[in-house]
Amino acid sequence: MNIIDHYNHTDMKNQIDYSGFIERFLNNRMDQEEIDWFNEEMEINPALTEEVQMQQDIGKAILNGETLAFRAQISNLFEKEETGKPGKIRRSIRIPAAARMAVASLAALIMLGSGLYFYFNRTVSPDKLFDTYYQPYEGLMNVRSSNSQMTDMLVMAMHKYEQQDFESALILFETVLANDRDNITSKFYSGISYMETGRYGIAQKSFTGIVDHNDNLFIEHAEWYLGLCYIKTGDKDRARSLFKSIADSDGYYSRPSRRLLRNL
Repeated sequence: MNIIDHYNHTDMKNQIDYSGFIERFLNNRMDQEEIDWFNEEMEINPALTEEVQMQQDIGKAILNGETLAFRAQISNLFEKEETGKPGKIRRSIRIPAAARMAVASLAALIMLGSGLYFYFNRTVSPDKLFDTYYQPYEGLMNVRSSNSQMTDMLVMAMHKYEQQDFESALILFETVLANDRDNITSKFYSGISYMETGRYGIAQKSFTGIVDHNDNLFIEHAEWYLGLCYIKTGDKDRARSLFKSIADSDGYYSRPSRRLLRNL
């Protein structure tokens, strides 16, 4: 079974990591069979097409900016070679046109290679990366508690959360947690509220507690937001480790984690 048949296998179809294929496609390192397969994949996968287009646009922006500067440098070099510098003897040796073209072509290839290296190995500032991937979790009124008073308090907290009154929501969530430290719903939404109010270090503690609890419905979401907190607080090593773990899973956040890792 060749590589194309392997990735077209029914059991593997929805588990393909396209990042390596995108790089090879944009870098013209595919054979014709792979090109045909990849084009078919883009036809049936709009998200893949969008990703390829985005990567192309970024690469063009990088290369166009560098090419303009490169052309100016080459032009200036040849001008100095032909006219000489003021106050000095003009050189009598002239570079043949063919040689100039060869030098320019070689330099352009070097510039292209360095541009592609930067393009495929680029990093994005933590704030920009965070802003790109962060969205507050949607409020869900699934409130359970054996204490009717705490249930009412949690319902009020969720209403404040949905109204984006995160400071008021935090007071109510923390009141619930003061009486029930194992209330995972309050712990999770208080973590999001702390993020919304810029207190990422405290938010990390909320999400870590949920992950360590290891028996609730919020673990997957808590891991994602914990990773974003690591990015915001500058802890790239822990962020990479966590997002790598999420990317290797088959969960809801595995795909965005793979995309995020390419820029971290």
